[in-house]
Amino acid sequence: MAAPSPRTGGALGTAGPTSDSTTFTVTLQTHDVGDTLFVFIASDGTSAVLSCAGWTQMGAANSTTSKGHLFRRDTVATSNAEANPVFSSTASEQYAAMAYSVPGTVLLDIDNTASSGSSAAADAPNLAPTGGTQDYLWIVFYAFDNATVGMSVGPTGYSTPLITGNAVATGATAITAFKETTGTTSDNPSAATNTNEQWAVFTIGIWDSGVAPPASPAIKSIPMLGGLI
Repeated sequence: MAAPSPRTGGALGTAGPTSDSTTFTVTLQTHDVGDTLFVFIASDGTSAVLSCAGWTQMGAANSTTSKGHLFRRDTVATSNAEANPVFSSTASEQYAAMAYSVPGTVLLDIDNTASSGSSAAADAPNLAPTGGTQDYLWIVFYAFDNATVGMSVGPTGYSTPLITGNAVATGATAITAFKETTGTTSDNPSAATNTNEQWAVFTIGIWDSGVAPPASPAIKSIPMLGGLI
């Protein structure tokens, strides 16, 4: 079956509060009945553990000073006006987020892996999803510490990077891009060109197996890898 495609061609960014907070409301992307809803959040500290009723955390990864969080709603959308999720945090932080909505006949499958560092070339890792040979939607998601991060060049073959910061220099920046492939088993995105800063980055593979995946898969929590580079 064809690779899943995001609605309206990509993601919708949400700039978080301009001061530290333990709650964060994410604006959902345009969606319709049957869509799988994803939210990717960047926080400007590494201690925050986020949660929201009805959403499952699919992954978490730290750099030295930032953290990325991946969430999928537990059920597909039942209307075209689902409530924007309000995430609670165990630590008071600043946030920025990206939301995707992806049409599908069932709750879509997702796999991810992450890496981290501090450089002007954030490098998303290779991912070979558990789905094997499939038509994939690939998403890269970068969580930066500092709300003024830019990305002039994204991974080769991916969409133009979408950037959302929370308008405070000491805050967080969320950046994402995507592409679709047919009959592939893995993807190894090339390094980006970005502002020199701390980063955690995910490579995410999404596919429609036609079979509903488990309701609550195990969280992948990936610590800082190697510190400064």
